[in-house]
Amino acid sequence: MIVMGIYGAFDWEANKSKNDQGDYTWVHDSGATLFIDGEHVSSISEERLTHKKYEGNFPTKSIEYCLEEGNISYEDVDEIYIPSMCVEIFYRRFYNGEIKEKVEKLFPNAKFHIVSHHLSHVASSVFSSDFNEGSIVTIDGAGSIMYGSKYEEILSYETNTIGYFNKEKNILRIFNGIRETNNFGAYYHDNSHRIYCKKTSKSIGEYDEEHRETWDGKIMGLSAYGKSEKFDDCKEYEKSKDLVYGDFPYIVFQNKHYSLISADERAYIVQKNFEDAMVEYFSDLRDLNYLEDNICLAGGSFLNVLANSRIKSLGFNIHIPPCTSDSGLHFGAACYGVFKSKQKVSLPKNIALLGKKYSDEEVETQLKKFKLKYKKYDNFEELCEFTAQKLSENKIIGWFQGRSEFGPRALGSRSLLMHPGPASNKDIMNLRVKHRENWRPFAGIILEEHLNDYFEEDFCSPYMLYSLTVKEDKRDQIAAITHVDHTCRIQTANEELYPEVTTLIRKFNDVSKVPVILNTSFNDNGKPIVETPEDAIEAFINLDIDYLVLNNYIISPITPSNKISYS
Repeated sequence: MIVMGIYGAFDWEANKSKNDQGDYTWVHDSGATLFIDGEHVSSISEERLTHKKYEGNFPTKSIEYCLEEGNISYEDVDEIYIPSMCVEIFYRRFYNGEIKEKVEKLFPNAKFHIVSHHLSHVASSVFSSDFNEGSIVTIDGAGSIMYGSKYEEILSYETNTIGYFNKEKNILRIFNGIRETNNFGAYYHDNSHRIYCKKTSKSIGEYDEEHRETWDGKIMGLSAYGKSEKFDDCKEYEKSKDLVYGDFPYIVFQNKHYSLISADERAYIVQKNFEDAMVEYFSDLRDLNYLEDNICLAGGSFLNVLANSRIKSLGFNIHIPPCTSDSGLHFGAACYGVFKSKQKVSLPKNIALLGKKYSDEEVETQLKKFKLKYKKYDNFEELCEFTAQKLSENKIIGWFQGRSEFGPRALGSRSLLMHPGPASNKDIMNLRVKHRENWRPFAGIILEEHLNDYFEEDFCSPYMLYSLTVKEDKRDQIAAITHVDHTCRIQTANEELYPEVTTLIRKFNDVSKVPVILNTSFNDNGKPIVETPEDAIEAFINLDIDYLVLNNYIISPITPSNKISYS
């Protein structure tokens, strides 16, 4: 059985808010996932292949990428699973047969199925977890549209879902929340837009369209600068016991826009309310016996690492997939398709690395194409020793190893690395390469066995989905990745999940006595993370990176002596 999940607009322009007819058309994070006989083959986001950040158009390149990895053709695919979208045009094209026609034309021998948006999120978390049994919580901006009769009247949108699963018994049950409740995603997203525009003196309309998926992450970093006890009582939500339905826990937000406070202060208020409401919601779910000890979380709201850490501190066993945003919808839909076909979902040990691995031959072909001088290392430890030495000298390293990451985080496969110690390295990385807003912090990777030496919290973070508090006596050692509130978005690495970057950090620790490195995604601001060796080389040429490490090859800084010409 060959199962594919695909997500993306069906022949409308997805990278803008509305079309000429006034239809809302915005879709983001399109892509494709392939399973063959229950075995995962590959998952890829379309943005990695079109080089357009948050690409939402039909995933033509992603489909071809997956088919090539599986060594199969369009005709070989048996089942297509498509997550639903929060745009009316999707449902109109589904009901008039346009989606069915496109799928059947591309995949002539495949049956196709529509999977609800939240069920796709749920499956992405449940089937990538090690839990056999547990609860489900999905929260995002909005998912599937709920229609009345004749699909004319919109009754509601998916914003929150809870459920239960048991893999041994083949149970997967979800229950949509009460309408207009638990609107965490919309509260944070709408406020982030206003806050960012105020911070950057842009008009609301000026900073719209293609940038909309960046607002939330930018404001999460800004919130630390507005922290003040005078705003701690600014509560912007009510709970179920204060409203109508008292038997089921839920949260309702009210936006309160304060004109006389700064963008930083508003960011703090929004972040604090988001976190506090999450804590109260999960606490109430537990108190009313809606939650098992094991919980699978999914949805874009769980990219908020500060809130994730607060939830984790409640004592739950939590699993959040690295593709928890809409980037994971096609993956989740495909997992659900495998589940429905009565097969076991089989994934690699590291569920963050689901893309392609490129051979040394492919790398060398590109190096020769660009006529770059390079050195190949037959001994990977020697390569890491050289790289660690350069990191200790505060050089910026482009790092390209193994299978590409799936999801929005760079996790040591397609990363830019630097020494985490000197505070100035944050500004150096930003000014030379990343060109981001100066309030946004950089993340880090730490050897898992040293986590408790550097951070107050003791839970691992293999997919960089938590923010931990740096111990006071370690803040100077990792100043470049310690935010103004003394937190750090951190990834924990070990040899089982991340063998290449773990080897590098061990060598760096030998040189610097610091088992941590600064890690940011291998891209410029506003661009997707690089996917191929060619992408990495082009980024190396265009960005101010000191050394590029591609598999077993090291390319030295580009100077007149080694820059011959570029085709």
